[in-house]
Amino acid sequence: MSKFLKPLQEFIASKADFRIVYSTASSSGSTNAPEFITTSTQRVCVLDSSFNPPHLAHYAIIEESLKSNYDGIPINNKVLLLLLSVQNADKVHPQPESFDQRLEMIHLMANHIAANFPITVAIGLTKQAMFVNKSLSILDYLDAQQQTIKPGFKLTFLIGFDTLIRILNPKYYLPDKLSISLEHFMKMTDLVCLTRHSETVTINQQSVYVKEISLGKHEEIPSHWSNNIFLLRNMNDKVATFSSSGIRQEILSGNPGWEKQVLPEVAKYIIDKNLYKES
Repeated sequence: MSKFLKPLQEFIASKADFRIVYSTASSSGSTNAPEFITTSTQRVCVLDSSFNPPHLAHYAIIEESLKSNYDGIPINNKVLLLLLSVQNADKVHPQPESFDQRLEMIHLMANHIAANFPITVAIGLTKQAMFVNKSLSILDYLDAQQQTIKPGFKLTFLIGFDTLIRILNPKYYLPDKLSISLEHFMKMTDLVCLTRHSETVTINQQSVYVKEISLGKHEEIPSHWSNNIFLLRNMNDKVATFSSSGIRQEILSGNPGWEKQVLPEVAKYIIDKNLYKES
């Protein structure tokens, strides 16, 4: 039985909004209150996704953010958090077993990252759907755990440009103003956005959007928020097109090309467990 099944079920049944279920820093590999941050941690980089399954586009944004040194903070002072939401307002609530399988695949990715970068990688669960609430639940967790946070400590969400647009869309916060709803979020959180070519928005247009924010051309978005947004260029446009839904469809269609879109250990797990063979 998966080591994640019990903590997953306990979390779903609890009133908690956020919980760490695994950390590469825990020498025992225990899922019982794993280590998360230390007194030297200045930044927690959060990759929030359905991970159904985790794939190389996920890995690409992690890799680019860790290699780019966009913030000047040493990698040893960072922690990577792979965050899985067990509630999604836009989707039918799946069974815990599917979350259990996803956690196993996320666990494989976490260990792969930790083997290639000198960084602690943790896996977290959340019941929140909106980024502002996810951020708050993580900060509340650290406070409840009496974790000492260094001055200047921040969370950093690793996102794509489409997600950046969604986070800064005023309609999701009505009847409140965007500037009020996200005030605390943008004070404690940075957004690292991986650009990519698409049919609707060019790389240049993505850069212009953030520049326009800094110039105050989006009146609903405070101009100083541009200081919290970092655009990173995706160096592999092919990888940027990978998606969980696309991989699931290729598996269902019997196309073996999907195996090159995920880590080898994740591909082996999918094959061994015979996942995604039914729609």
